[in-house]
Amino acid sequence: MLSIGEFSKISHLTMKTLRYYDEIGLLKPDFIDAKNGYRYYNISQLETALLITRLKTYLFSLEEIKDILAKWENTEFLNSKMKAKQEKLTQQITFYSSLLNKLKFDIQQLDEEESIMDYLNHIEINLVNHLTYHIVSQRKRINIADFLTHFNGVFSKILFEKLSPIAKRLAIFHSSEYVLENYDVEIAIPLAKATNKTKVFHPGLCAMAMLNGSYDELPSIHTKLHVWVKENNY
Repeated sequence: MLSIGEFSKISHLTMKTLRYYDEIGLLKPDFIDAKNGYRYYNISQLETALLITRLKTYLFSLEEIKDILAKWENTEFLNSKMKAKQEKLTQQITFYSSLLNKLKFDIQQLDEEESIMDYLNHIEINLVNHLTYHIVSQRKRINIADFLTHFNGVFSKILFEKLSPIAKRLAIFHSSEYVLENYDVEIAIPLAKATNKTKVFHPGLCAMAMLNGSYDELPSIHTKLHVWVKENNY
């Protein structure tokens, strides 16, 4: 048997951490002396301590680790958990890599004594007089995270019904504010001719900007458009 101090030294887990693990039921002592409350651990529990530390390095939460330990003999369960964590970490690496590139670009701008907001000056605005379209549309309230799924779903429906689009899909945002959930959005597709499912859409004279990149850049496009419209007295 190992005292909590000895177990702490070998496992490199502080006594405070071991007491907390005991409290939440993650790693309980093999024996607690009823007279003095001293905790004692079995040598075999060192491997469990190592496993906990290893899983923590993979950024599993203590609750997740507790769940894994409870099903430790189920190799398939562990494998699925590890693969899910791998996918999540890969997504985070991609996100932070993109973020780092943006940060490097802004630093370069500052090194060259340029404003980090200078990119707004490179967003080109054009006036376009759109014709009248016959559109088929679907309006619904969605979560912003599901926007692309909804966007692509409408187009799939059009193809299934063998209708002929003549222009790119449109997204018309009806909500009075930006919200992450219950967002009122209408996806519309211009068709070659009117049907019993279409309605007339006449946008008329529009200020247009092209977005090349992530949808995260939309606020910049919207800002540039509104500033341009005001500056040009439209």
